Amino acid sequence: MKVARFLTVVLVVAGMSFPATVVRAQSVDQFVQAFSGTWQLVDARYSNLPSTCHMALGSTADANGRFAIKGLGCRGDAALVSSWGVSEGQMALFDAAGAVIARLGGNQRRISGTSVSGAPLIFEKVGVAGTAAMLKTAKRAGGCFYSGFTSKCADAAQAAPPAPEGASVQVLVNLNVRAEARDDAEVVGVVPSQTCVTTELCMTATDGAWCRAKFGERTGWMRKLALRQNRWAIVTFDNSCPKQGG
Repeated sequence: MKVARFLTVVLVVAGMSFPATVVRAQSVDQFVQAFSGTWQLVDARYSNLPSTCHMALGSTADANGRFAIKGLGCRGDAALVSSWGVSEGQMALFDAAGAVIARLGGNQRRISGTSVSGAPLIFEKVGVAGTAAMLKTAKRAGGCFYSGFTSKCADAAQAAPPAPEGASVQVLVNLNVRAEARDDAEVVGVVPSQTCVTTELCMTATDGAWCRAKFGERTGWMRKLALRQNRWAIVTFDNSCPKQGG
């Protein structure tokens, strides 16, 4: 099936649950309290392996109203970050000269956005439990990750993350596509079940893989693992797509 079947309307996948607590800060103090602390970058390309890039977001403002960031084990755009704050109504990361490196959105568990070089950035708060813990509990209760909305357990290969770049995958459910790789991001459309999609890149977060793909004029993120009715842990797409015809 073609990706052209992608629907550019906001829909909710029946039975799918993606809980998230969105911070609506009433003041700078509340904003800082919500987002200061230590975060880690999901994409290994920003890390000096085997270390993982960590950023400690400070809570004391400088003369420019920005807050210091202490990075550890970071490279690329991440190594240039020296402070954070609010710019044009969004959370922003700044370099030493005060230029914006990235604008981000999200919640106390995950923030994401795109750097000025066009690379995606996904941060997770260190030590904060979220969807990953719920998936683990659901998997343990059900005995496995289920293949889509079936009662069949997915095997290890089906549940594993897809190739980091250029994977051809087949969606198993009517799957929400989001503007960013996080639960509270805008839904930009829905990929119908059994549709084959070619991903641009995939990243593995604590709650499993998220893959970015282009759908017509839009670009969005699909998550590999999800909760069905807050009860069953499921796999939302296969890591390959059956060949059509003979």
